[in-house]
Amino acid sequence: MEISEANDKVLNAKKELEAAWDGNPLPSFVLNHDLKILRCNASATELFQKSFFQLLGKDFVELICKEEIQEEIRTSLSRKSDQSSFPVILSFLEGTYQILSQSISLERLVVYIINLDTIRLPENRTDELRLKLALESGQSGVWDFSLRLGKAYFSPEYARMLGFEPEHFPQNFSHWETLVHWEDREQIRALFENYLNGSIDSHDLEIRMYTRLGKTIWVWSRGKVVERDENDLPIRVIGTHIDITERKKTEIRTEAVIKIGQKSSRAESEDNILLLALRYSLQLTESNCGYVRICRDGLIISESGLYTVRDQSASVFMPLDSSFKLPRIIRELPIKFNLKENETVELILYNKRTEYEGIDFKEVELLGTELVHILIRKRTEDLLLTSEWNLQSIVECSPNGILILFDGNIQFYNRSSEILLSQSKNQMKNKKVSEVFGFLNGEDPFEFIQSLSNNGFAPDQNVVERNIILSNGQKKWVSFWAIEIIYNGEVSILVYLNDLSKAKDTEMQLLQSEKLATIGQLAAGVAHEINNPMAFISSNLETMRRYHKQLHTIMESVNLVLKKYQTDPTVSKILSDWDHYDVTNVLLDTSDMLEESIDGASRVVEIVRNIKSFAHVNKEESFVMCNLNEVITSAINISHHNIKYDSVVEFSFAKDLPEIPCHPQEIGQVIINLLVNAGHAIEEKKNHGLYSDIQGEKPGKIEVKTRYISSETNQQFAEIKIKDNGIGISEDIQSRIFDPFFSTKETGEGTGLGLSISMDIIRKHKGKIDLESIRCEGTTFSILLPTNLEDENGSE
Repeated sequence: MEISEANDKVLNAKKELEAAWDGNPLPSFVLNHDLKILRCNASATELFQKSFFQLLGKDFVELICKEEIQEEIRTSLSRKSDQSSFPVILSFLEGTYQILSQSISLERLVVYIINLDTIRLPENRTDELRLKLALESGQSGVWDFSLRLGKAYFSPEYARMLGFEPEHFPQNFSHWETLVHWEDREQIRALFENYLNGSIDSHDLEIRMYTRLGKTIWVWSRGKVVERDENDLPIRVIGTHIDITERKKTEIRTEAVIKIGQKSSRAESEDNILLLALRYSLQLTESNCGYVRICRDGLIISESGLYTVRDQSASVFMPLDSSFKLPRIIRELPIKFNLKENETVELILYNKRTEYEGIDFKEVELLGTELVHILIRKRTEDLLLTSEWNLQSIVECSPNGILILFDGNIQFYNRSSEILLSQSKNQMKNKKVSEVFGFLNGEDPFEFIQSLSNNGFAPDQNVVERNIILSNGQKKWVSFWAIEIIYNGEVSILVYLNDLSKAKDTEMQLLQSEKLATIGQLAAGVAHEINNPMAFISSNLETMRRYHKQLHTIMESVNLVLKKYQTDPTVSKILSDWDHYDVTNVLLDTSDMLEESIDGASRVVEIVRNIKSFAHVNKEESFVMCNLNEVITSAINISHHNIKYDSVVEFSFAKDLPEIPCHPQEIGQVIINLLVNAGHAIEEKKNHGLYSDIQGEKPGKIEVKTRYISSETNQQFAEIKIKDNGIGISEDIQSRIFDPFFSTKETGEGTGLGLSISMDIIRKHKGKIDLESIRCEGTTFSILLPTNLEDENGSE
């Protein structure tokens, strides 16, 4: 009977326990050692909206938590402790939850899930006590604030978290507030003000707290209103604090590494990066001040410091300078890092509120190691950037044009190539090379460059000269050299361009000079050969004129005598022949002919003398003093045959013009070029019928003037002006008339070098040549030549 009653009691107790399990408002689970669900109550099925059989065998951690936090929760549940409690973060469930776990055997444990959002003050004190005991069973510090009375309750675990013995921790709000870090107190006061006025009914934030020994820790604070008055205003809040110091310091260190990395990538100075690392080191250890140094071979090459001052609600880091007096050093944490073989970075921190601990050394060491890596990377990147900048500068400053082509498109170019190819600045990117220049024979430029790059010859063997035509119609001689390279990961062609236009101009001018020299030597030889017979021709003509004069006088006397004896048949026959052959007029015509011949011979002699003067080749490079008026006169005489048919030359020479240092034949060449051009301009205007009829057969007029002038800087010059009333030069080509090979004449009628050579000669004489022209009215060339080259050089 007694055994039967005992069995009944056991069965009844089992029923009561099962009823209590199923009636528990907290979702409850029985888990095996693999954290698989063996059993759950009705609240659990309601929470997850799944049946008992759907939950059976499920992994509890995978059911409640997201993947990134599962390992942490699994570790917490697997601890071999009787009871534990911890918050659930990154949960699939909506709301704020706390997990309570209790081991019931080596292989099983019971887990409860508490929804903190739904906690209200239990109606009887027994259930309230059970709730507190459940919260306190974990590692969280539990607090309970009576908002209106200012009373507080702190769990033993809370006291131990702050370094207090539970029985010695004051259970009041005022004392607790003093343990809140001074930078966070305003935030906490505002928080509880919001609780009192009903603005919030829960909170979740991170704050700092002081421990009994003055050490600062970070805590994760969460709370919930659990009791309200008749006006539904909060009067009681319960929550938890969890020590997250280690995680928070890791976050700060991670933030420091990110910020330092960002500064290193923004071309910040190394000193600013070091100061940022020092600031985070002070923050991590809560030190009062510190220095960061770079030492090389034991000597300090740079040093910066910071110290901490309190602002109204935050700490401010100020730079240490010579005016700052370092406080007495109470505690010191020096750490040294190797930057390279003979160079180190030193972080020295001073005066933490408490003793430096291993965690301080660890955090700063980790930060310093990252700092060194960042500095090494930054220095490497700076070296690369410097090398890249140097290379870019070399390329940009190269006098040769440089192009990089990919598939016929220009991917890179330097400034010299823009100038050489007459392109606007920054406008060649992605242009087809055929849009920039072409060849006169119609060959495709890219195909030509490709073939050039495929030859594989050495640079000195792979240079090809071509005459190109630019997009603006200008023609240039350019040398090409090309080779295949890898550019931006693609096989491209590097092209070097060298402008040969000046070299070709010089070559043509040299050729022209050689021609002129040859012609000059030939002309000098011819003039010399002509001069010898002209000497006796002129002499004989003078003698003949003298003889003719004598003969004419005698013949007139003979004619008078004969007329007295004209009755004589013989005399009559002579007088008849006299009249028949008109001897009187013959004598007169012969006199005129002799005068004309003598004048012609004189002119030939003068022309020969001018040719010899113009064609004379200087054996010395130095200038000689010469009379400019004589040089101009000689040039006018030589060029007279080119201008005498349509033009009249008028000249006005300054008598006070001093002799100037020059090469006479070169100055004469300039004058001849200008006179011949003036004659051609007058001829063209006449051919177009632009002169009036009243101007006669010689409508052209060329004025040549010289004068002596002084500049504003008291430099003396001889000025030559050559003015014509010819066709003139249009304004759009006036800037190009001194360019080599530029000519307005028909092909084959001129070399286009006359004015270019003239410009070079005047520049060689340190002079200046200017142009004024109006279309259909005429042109004036003005030449200034210094009368003293030494003064001119000195003024430069």
